[in-house]
Amino acid sequence: MSSIESNRLKSANEAKDILHSGPTFLNALSASLASSTPYAGPAVLSTAEQAFFTTISSDVESPNATVDALYKSTRDACITATSNIRTLERFIGLHVPQMEDGNNFGVTVQMMMSKFLKEEREKCEKILTDTSKYYASRADAIEKFTHLPKTTTTETTSTSQSSSSGGKDGDESKTSSSASTEKKSTKNEEPVNMHRVKALAALDAQMYADLMGGMQAIIDGYMMILDNLEKNWEKLENPRGKGYGGYGSGGSSMVY
Repeated sequence: MSSIESNRLKSANEAKDILHSGPTFLNALSASLASSTPYAGPAVLSTAEQAFFTTISSDVESPNATVDALYKSTRDACITATSNIRTLERFIGLHVPQMEDGNNFGVTVQMMMSKFLKEEREKCEKILTDTSKYYASRADAIEKFTHLPKTTTTETTSTSQSSSSGGKDGDESKTSSSASTEKKSTKNEEPVNMHRVKALAALDAQMYADLMGGMQAIIDGYMMILDNLEKNWEKLENPRGKGYGGYGSGGSSMVY
């Protein structure tokens, strides 16, 4: 068995594993979404924003535990789904039949499935990219609060050098250096800026909604992938039927 044939069989087994474990994965994602989204319904954004505002008002520097939990579960789901989709793309790519003169009949289903997989993978990758900016944006928003204590650090280094010539020990050169660090902490007594609190709460609520929508999109997309994979397995694995033996030997293979 050639190394390509070995990888082809391996990719088929991996794709079957994804298909068989798919319902369990989807159930886990649905359970995670339900447990991580205490705010839902038509007024989800305003409800979440008001709840976050109430919590943040007492301590703007504290993390948002609700968003943190949803952030972790959604991004973990994204990376797992992306990895599995790439495995399915590899499976299809390695099962494209040998190119015939003039056309490559029988690969329509493979082409359509490959296109669908690519679109779903790119959606997951975009969710990962967009959500990765959350903590930087939150840090910038917190930095604008003027009532928080400010700490400044001053470091001073001084160096002196002296030299002498002659004497019983001959010429002599001496160098000495010293360093000191001074930290000052100042606290502003002005009240908390409620508009900035609202801005921070709105930022958290928007990320909450984005993450919730992202998780729902992952679940829906993955469910459709499994459905299409199950319905079209034979045409994806053997686009020209099991009796066809042309997988690249004696010719080239076109990957879509």
